Amino acid sequence: MSERGDTMARHDTWLERSPRSVFTPVGGASLPRAGRRGPAHSGVGPWARTGRFPFVGAFLVCAALQPAMAATPPRKPLPEGNAGIAAKHPGDRGIEKDPAVVFVEAFDAAAVDDLKSRWDGVKNPDIMTLSDDVPAGSGTKRSLLMTHVGGKGDGANLYRRLLPGYEKLHVRFYVKFDPDCGPIHHFFHVGGYNPPTRWAQGGAGTRPRGNERFTTGVEPFGNAWRWDFYSYWMEMRGSPPRGQTWGNSFLSDAAVKAERGKWVCAELMMKLNDVGDSNGEQALWIDGKLVGHLGKGFPKGKWTFDRFLKDQGGDAIRWNDAKGDRERFRVAEGGEPFEGFRWRNNEALKINFLWPLFYITKSPDGHVSKVWFDQIVAARDYIGPLAPAAAGKSKE
Repeated sequence: MSERGDTMARHDTWLERSPRSVFTPVGGASLPRAGRRGPAHSGVGPWARTGRFPFVGAFLVCAALQPAMAATPPRKPLPEGNAGIAAKHPGDRGIEKDPAVVFVEAFDAAAVDDLKSRWDGVKNPDIMTLSDDVPAGSGTKRSLLMTHVGGKGDGANLYRRLLPGYEKLHVRFYVKFDPDCGPIHHFFHVGGYNPPTRWAQGGAGTRPRGNERFTTGVEPFGNAWRWDFYSYWMEMRGSPPRGQTWGNSFLSDAAVKAERGKWVCAELMMKLNDVGDSNGEQALWIDGKLVGHLGKGFPKGKWTFDRFLKDQGGDAIRWNDAKGDRERFRVAEGGEPFEGFRWRNNEALKINFLWPLFYITKSPDGHVSKVWFDQIVAARDYIGPLAPAAAGKSKE
């Protein structure tokens, strides 16, 4: 079960929950044998007498099967570091004019109310302020600060449609968590609705049908303070006791820390599948370093209910919909190839919204938690961290 499942089941207000279930992992299949060699012989034998040579037939069959047997072409490595769009626009100045960029929010506004002209939804603006604390190298002078006081609500969020919708999208943002920030329940989400709506639809606890929605969150995972995905799609996995599902996670790596007290650059890539295939992908970079990339056939690992554990094999457990119960099984050592993401079964469903959340549900009364956001960029290609600008300013 997700390390946050119990908490999330009790506390979601924006993200209402209900039961759902999961599919079993995709297994491998062996190719048929191409031919069988006859008995050993010397000199003249039945093959020579008949002129029929089985190894010739075997060769021809193998040649016919070669496309199916051919190794998968190596994947092109994803870019990292300052090899993206931001490198061409120091301080992100003018990045909104880049042909690959579809949206920019630098929070360089006169007042919080000005955000309402750029975002479809601004929830709880009374706990938002504009701050002069910005990431190093920024070419602008303000960021957005959200401040939550324990016992007073559950945070704030922004929401915006990205029309007409995209098959592949990168979203980069800067975030700074105050050293005393309490555990965050949900954070920065990207996804798609069909049809697009001016508001976030929620839907936590229910598996999408494939024609109406999908979403992935980039999350600091509560008390763990580590980055991970938090994904909803039509083939997501379930967990006990009823096969219900919260967002599925994929990194489970304590080394990918969500550090507090400093500005961090996070970037998410989502690539949609072709309808009828599971060749969708997603990737995550932290400070320009690729920390996770999943797609059809990679990486290897195993599912344990709603968590995919990279490079792990052996004993495994999943939720079986048909049985309505747990099912134990074994996976090859080192794991089996990830089956990929079937984000959708309808081409009308696109990546078409951003939803930065500061959703906090477990905080002692009076405890103050703060999060800063800055330099949000959505683009068709890799963006990367800020390239330093001479006028950049930081208060880390």
